[in-house]
Amino acid sequence: MTKNPDTFSAPWLLTLSFLTLGAAIFEKALNLFDLSIPIVTVYPRQLLDWAVALAILEIALTVRQILETKVRAERAG
Repeated sequence: MTKNPDTFSAPWLLTLSFLTLGAAIFEKALNLFDLSIPIVTVYPRQLLDWAVALAILEIALTVRQILETKVRAERAG
C-alpha cells in the first residue's frame, strides 16, 4: 500500500490518546484499592478529559485535511 502524502494522519495523537485513556482506567482501578500511580498527580477524570481532547484534535485535523483535499479537487476540475 502506498502512502498518499496529501492525506494527513497523526497516529501519535491517537496513540497518546489511547495511552492516556489506559492510564486513566488503570489509575481509577488503583484508586478503588486506595493506591495510585506515583507519577500521576491528577484525578482519573482529568486524564480522561485529556484523552478525549487529544482524540477530538485528531478528528478535527483529519476532517480539515479531507475538506481541503475536496476543495482542491473541485478547483482543479
